[in-house]
Amino acid sequence: MSAGRPTDLGFAPRRVLASRLERGVDVVRQRLRDDDAVAFVHAGSDANCSYLESDAVVVTSGAAVRLAERGSDSVSVGRGGAQAPGDVRSVDDPAGSVVDILDELVGSPGDGTVLTPRAVRHDAALFLERAGYDLASTTALGDARAVKTPAERDAVRTLGTATTRGFDTAVERLATADVGDGVLHDADSPLTAGRLARSVSATLAGEGVESPGVRVRSGGEETLAAGRPVVVECCPVGPSGGRLRAAWTLVVDGDGGWDRRAQLALDAAHRAGRGRLAAALDGESVAVGDVASEVRAEVTAYGFERPSVSVGGVGQAVRERPREGDELRPGQVVVVAASVTRDGDETASDGRRTDVVRHVETLCLDDGVERVVSLPGSLSPSRALDSASRR
Repeated sequence: MSAGRPTDLGFAPRRVLASRLERGVDVVRQRLRDDDAVAFVHAGSDANCSYLESDAVVVTSGAAVRLAERGSDSVSVGRGGAQAPGDVRSVDDPAGSVVDILDELVGSPGDGTVLTPRAVRHDAALFLERAGYDLASTTALGDARAVKTPAERDAVRTLGTATTRGFDTAVERLATADVGDGVLHDADSPLTAGRLARSVSATLAGEGVESPGVRVRSGGEETLAAGRPVVVECCPVGPSGGRLRAAWTLVVDGDGGWDRRAQLALDAAHRAGRGRLAAALDGESVAVGDVASEVRAEVTAYGFERPSVSVGGVGQAVRERPREGDELRPGQVVVVAASVTRDGDETASDGRRTDVVRHVETLCLDDGVERVVSLPGSLSPSRALDSASRR
């Protein structure tokens, strides 16, 4: 088992936010120049506003103002309690104040093109149009979010360390469970998916993760059974709003049949996916869809005809760029997810056809392809426990 003091997840939320602000504003200003626009405006509660830690934002060639609802700490104080940098103004209605701020910042109020994301609040867009501005849609902040800053990547690694300890908890609970009448027992009580999820969540909370995002599944049954795959999935959120995704499958007293073959297929598929990601870092032109195709082909080569495969970015949202047609490049954080279901196995009983083996890993594309969560590595909890103790 991994040991040591709790992960320092609050290591530098201000540094992470400052790096995002710098990158986001730089990308937005380049788009303003490219599109001959006077400003960028956004108001809402989506991942774009979360990226800039704001309720609304106005960016021009010479200024960037983030707006906070008066009395709220959503902007002036970043997650983790650190004072966020930048020009922040408290107002009664952030969406209703963007026109006043914009008029103040531009030389000719009510004149020119304003770029907005498609998800901008409808009332804010109406206020801008009524003030005389022409609106044009932009993906500038989504594009900025596609590549993580060094500080963001460090935050993902730290969150990955905390998540590793959560999986260690799942491994230990399953490895030490007793088996009676085919059902797993822990402390003389049946071990359920809910109890296991709460244990993993408690570990993550102890590491400083406020939103562990833990889910445990086993063939649709609440009570965990021997010989049935148990999928443990985590989607934690760090203090600066960044996310990762990870999942692993464990089987207590497995027979080494279908589920073992599924694990071998997924292991090979993930290796193949990491190989394509490494090629992108070596200068090859590799799109997200190319990685997904490679993963899918490897799974089907093992005889699984309908695997579920997804590849894409993660960050302020569970799924964000890079997406299907986007080319991969250094600085991105990518999730590779693959699973197979037993529904097509005619040798299985009806009750076993809901069995799923699922592996999900988050990869940081930096000097190499880095796996930010140390997943158990074996279907067997006892073997995984031995490996974790030697880590």
